[in-house]
Amino acid sequence: MNYFRETKLSPKAAELVQFDVDSIKQVVAAERLTMPDVWLADPDEYERNGRIRRDSESPRLLAYSKKTRTLYGTDGCNSCARRVPAELTALEEDDLIAFARDNELRMDLLKRLIALIGLS
Repeated sequence: MNYFRETKLSPKAAELVQFDVDSIKQVVAAERLTMPDVWLADPDEYERNGRIRRDSESPRLLAYSKKTRTLYGTDGCNSCARRVPAELTALEEDDLIAFARDNELRMDLLKRLIALIGLS
């Protein structure tokens, strides 16, 4: 698991991260797709100022499968899968902005995921 910011999560927040990972794995299994290569969670969306956050307004965990060009996300309540029209790392800035807007994704989180994809 990669984290957007290096933060020590409480055991309860870590359980929520695992719950979200399991939720995405269920979506992958249901659609018979390839498990994601890269995972990215924003710890601030799980726990802030010592308070657990059960869900967030936008995806707090993203995962990406390079083989199927599928981006997965969960906000703690809902999980979804979106096919990316091209390799995520190859999208032009305007296309990336449109994809983020259309799928209600935070650009900062999406760009960090793309950087991680380039490293894997």
